[in-house]
Amino acid sequence: MGAESDYLRVQDLYQPPLSPWAVRLTWLGLLPFLIALAAWAWGLRWPSTGAAPDLLAVGQKAFLLYSAVILSFLGGVRWGRAMAAGSASAGYVLAVLPSLWAFPALFLPAEWALAALAAGFALALWFDTSADPLPATPGFRRMRVGISAAVLACHAAGLLLAIATPPPG
Repeated sequence: MGAESDYLRVQDLYQPPLSPWAVRLTWLGLLPFLIALAAWAWGLRWPSTGAAPDLLAVGQKAFLLYSAVILSFLGGVRWGRAMAAGSASAGYVLAVLPSLWAFPALFLPAEWALAALAAGFALALWFDTSADPLPATPGFRRMRVGISAAVLACHAAGLLLAIATPPPG
């Protein structure tokens, strides 16, 4: 896909520049992941003392729910880009896939849910940076790589916490 990839990069140059606010707000979106991980870890650290009995469950649920919301949001971003570019129907089908992937993941055990959501983020990143035929604002694909790497690192941390979390009961 070398020549087509070069075409996409040149096509991106004709888009409006990426707003500094878009970049700041994108990175600010990591805070709920980090807060949920902190609550989960704190709850895991203190279950026997009763100091934070509900934090483990709240942190875990918050992380998984926020992950599903953000993965679905990426589909919304794709939907908007497809509309702006006058995309064919396939562009809209691809836009709903993240939601259809994220929602059932919420019904899996935590380890599997984290793996499924992480796979969804990885697939969305691959598509947005390597296979997406839609033009993008300059800096969008580079920003997606950075934020996705951070989100995937959060999922790896969540997976470690899920493995360390004792089964309910």
